[in-house]
Amino acid sequence: MKDAQHKTVYTSSSHDTTRLEIFRNASIPSAVANFAIPTVISQLVTMVYNLADTFFVGQMGDPRKVAAVSLVLPAYTMLTAIANLFGVGGSSVISRFLGADQPDKARQTSTFCIFSAIAATLIFSMLIFIFKGPFLLLLGANQDTSEFASNYIVWILVIGGVPTVLGMLFGHLVRSEGGAKQASIGMSFGGLLNIILDPIFIMALGLGVRGAAIATMISNCAVVCYFLVYLYRKRGKTIISFVPRGFDQELHIAGSVAAVGLPASLQTLLSLTSNTVLNNLASGYGSTALAAVGIVKKIDMLPMNVTLGISQGILPFIGYNYAAKRYNRVRQVNRFTRIIAVCFSLLCVFVFEIFAERIVGLFINDAETIRLGATFLRILCLATPMMAISYLITTMFQATGQGKRALAISVFRKTTVDVPLMFLMNRLVPLYGLLMVQPIVDTLSIGLAFALYRDFSKKLKAKSDTEG
Repeated sequence: MKDAQHKTVYTSSSHDTTRLEIFRNASIPSAVANFAIPTVISQLVTMVYNLADTFFVGQMGDPRKVAAVSLVLPAYTMLTAIANLFGVGGSSVISRFLGADQPDKARQTSTFCIFSAIAATLIFSMLIFIFKGPFLLLLGANQDTSEFASNYIVWILVIGGVPTVLGMLFGHLVRSEGGAKQASIGMSFGGLLNIILDPIFIMALGLGVRGAAIATMISNCAVVCYFLVYLYRKRGKTIISFVPRGFDQELHIAGSVAAVGLPASLQTLLSLTSNTVLNNLASGYGSTALAAVGIVKKIDMLPMNVTLGISQGILPFIGYNYAAKRYNRVRQVNRFTRIIAVCFSLLCVFVFEIFAERIVGLFINDAETIRLGATFLRILCLATPMMAISYLITTMFQATGQGKRALAISVFRKTTVDVPLMFLMNRLVPLYGLLMVQPIVDTLSIGLAFALYRDFSKKLKAKSDTEG
């Protein structure tokens, strides 16, 4: 198909054949190393630059400012939900089209995802700007934190909304065609830039919480610039396109993206709801308790982001091989990555339990916040091994186009069970009970995840036995 913008013809043979060979023939450890490791690194750098805001704001020694940044985390998650809608959904569809040797439809999918994500983010940012006051109250802001949170939200969600979503979206789309390393470089570049800019804007320029938001916004703009340059240089050799020509004849692509993307997006939104309830309940115990919860939630991002990195890295690999009917490779990569993720999660539990005070103390020099945060961390980290298994099973369903099963696990883990349990546990064990909820829910969710996975696994094994 001829691309009207740069007049090159895209065919399956023009694609980077080395990447496709890794999809098809590389050993499972080698494939995971190629696709998952760069994505894990990207997730860790992203985590570090998210922690950077909390770290540098925490050096100001004001729990109110740390609490304000923590309050905005669920709101920032809404941008991730938009990116996941078109990023996870698009990545799954694109990788399956490539596995089925339909590159033109993969290109059309990327076009749909890019323009739809921009439109959705502009609408979201406009609504946040208009209803900022009620939105802050919904997040749990009070008279101590509302001014700081307001400044943060304007720069992060309103001004920086589109570049934030596009940066994440481009990462998903580039990974979908096997460019995990390039996606990792782009996301890592933005993270490192944010770490450099944070102390400049927060302390050197004296902008405080507002400076943290401005630094993040600039960093996300830089990520978008990186991907635009990368895609321009790869023109003719990538399925990612900004030219919507021919898409009007392929509207079913939108349904395919939504079938996987909506559950992934809803999973993020449900996490937002849970975190909002948690923040509101914790805020009733004061800014110190809220700051401790916020710090611990960010520390707990380490095992979560490693698992997410593994999941996002192998999603295109699973989708490609599933569509190409290479079922045995799908089963092998699932087993291999599950072992890795669980082992790393158990290591995190060990470290967090022993060094909780020292880890929390890295983020704020306040004795009461450290005391509360250490206790919270020791409770919350118990959920990480179960969370890792749930995430990987969910990724298997997303990659193979089974959005309903992925949605069932997500709905069970977030909001349906954990929100009522928060209110109950908060009454039974005031404050500390709030952090006990996640380990309880993730333990219960393992049963549902394996129940949904069991029959799919049997079918997959039967298909793999007939391969060749």
